[in-house]
Amino acid sequence: MSSYGARPAGTDGSDHWHRESVAWQYKISSINKSRLKSSLVLQILLGLVVIVRLLPGLTALIGLPIYRRLQHWDFPAPKAWEYAWIVSLLAAVFGLKSLPRNDSLVLKQFLIGTVVFGILPVLYGVIELFDDLVLYYNERKFSTQIVGYPAVLVWYFGLILCLQIHIFSLYFGVNLLKAWKPRAKKFK
Repeated sequence: MSSYGARPAGTDGSDHWHRESVAWQYKISSINKSRLKSSLVLQILLGLVVIVRLLPGLTALIGLPIYRRLQHWDFPAPKAWEYAWIVSLLAAVFGLKSLPRNDSLVLKQFLIGTVVFGILPVLYGVIELFDDLVLYYNERKFSTQIVGYPAVLVWYFGLILCLQIHIFSLYFGVNLLKAWKPRAKKFK
């Protein structure tokens, strides 16, 4: 027995289809918000690792005297596409900023920034390092190391990870844009 009295005669609870439920756009929004937030946090953490990797080059570029101490780190010289990829962290901040208020304009800026400063530099890095990867695969020769491992393998691992994070972020962002889109009014 329920707290409201007896169940009406002739119903066994299978008539649930007419009851209220949460609209699809709110379900999609909730699921994709948490997924996008997780992927953006991963991107920011990966960005912090890349910033540490670029720190000797950044301090030398700016001219800070600390760069001489940082040169003892066993890192190869930074590449231009790595600097361009760092800007994608700003796009990730835009993505995080769009979530609390369902701000589709800021989310669109995140999507554009992710494509321009996230995916394009990663693809350029994959193309630029392809010859080194083939050389390592065929002859097991490499020119530089990162923390004792061939740099080309570490870079490819990082690039594939970045590419996956960016693609998932774009997918979740596009789903959020669809869910946040105002519904068209039906005219009679």
